[in-house]
Amino acid sequence: MIRATAQTIARRSATFAGELWALAAVVGYTGSNLFGRAGVALGNPVAGPLLRDLPSFLLGLSLLSRAGRYRQLLPGRSAFQGAKLVPFVLSGAISVIGTFAFFFSLSIGGVNIAVPVLQTQLLWGALFGWLLLGERVLPRGVFGIAVTFAGLCVLAVGQSRGTPVSDAWFTALLLALVPAVAWGLSGVIWRRGQMQGVERSAGMTVHYGTSVLVSLSFLIIARQLDVYRALGWESLVSLVMSGICGGVIAAFAMFTAIKLLPAATVFVLNGLTPLLTAVGGAWFLGEYVNPLMWAGIALTSLGVVVFQVTKPVRVGAPVVPADVPADVPAAGAPGAPGAATAAPASDPRPGRRRP
Repeated sequence: MIRATAQTIARRSATFAGELWALAAVVGYTGSNLFGRAGVALGNPVAGPLLRDLPSFLLGLSLLSRAGRYRQLLPGRSAFQGAKLVPFVLSGAISVIGTFAFFFSLSIGGVNIAVPVLQTQLLWGALFGWLLLGERVLPRGVFGIAVTFAGLCVLAVGQSRGTPVSDAWFTALLLALVPAVAWGLSGVIWRRGQMQGVERSAGMTVHYGTSVLVSLSFLIIARQLDVYRALGWESLVSLVMSGICGGVIAAFAMFTAIKLLPAATVFVLNGLTPLLTAVGGAWFLGEYVNPLMWAGIALTSLGVVVFQVTKPVRVGAPVVPADVPADVPAAGAPGAPGAATAAPASDPRPGRRRP
């Protein structure tokens, strides 16, 4: 009796802690979106990707120092992964293309256009997972796709009847599809790399190291390094905070939540990100949002949640960040806000695992 009560209390405590971590991830991704928008409102969007990915790269380096994981990246060591690291180089290069497009979308369309569209990276990730990895998509997931598409249509109609951030808001909507597709594909390539035995921190370091290198190379070739000198300190701090909120705080919170909760629960809570971002955009950035846009944002989030919770999860599948920055995509992805496919978390009850 006492043992059963103790186990129940432990289970509820773990669940509550997991929910708090999941909500912390939502707040982190929301902060990343809002700081990103604030950074490019008066600054050059070209400055965003390097500052967004750099904190995640530094986090990867710090994780490598634990338990000798850096050996997977050292040529000549028995643990060196060699060609198995190529998928992470490729995922990082693809991801940073999406990150550039994301900041331009934020600049001309604001968070209420860019972020809901960005949530569709999970749908694109599932499509690429089906094409490249043979992952199944259940018929019920098609309903989620339909709801998401309907939400984007409602959002577009609502914005057309309102006061947009700029007249180029529809271009911003199309631009936001670039990071959604890029981060979705990047997440699938990331999973492919982890399936080959590359440890998460090693993959994370190579992925974000590639993103940082590509961003820096572009700035040098395009002679845009002076963009940081021209940035006001408010824009510079905002872009740095965008990277810290999404690439460090939200990513750590998401990984921790998935250890304590079923992945489906985490993804449902993560669906609050566009709604909380819209509230923050209205309160802190003065961005316009009308009832029809609220409905579109809510429908888009609902569709993504429905799709994700009905998607079959392979036992042993690696967790990758969404760039919804899934880039630790989550993840997002390896990109920005959100996360991709996750392995079932351990059951907090002693001696048991979730199926």
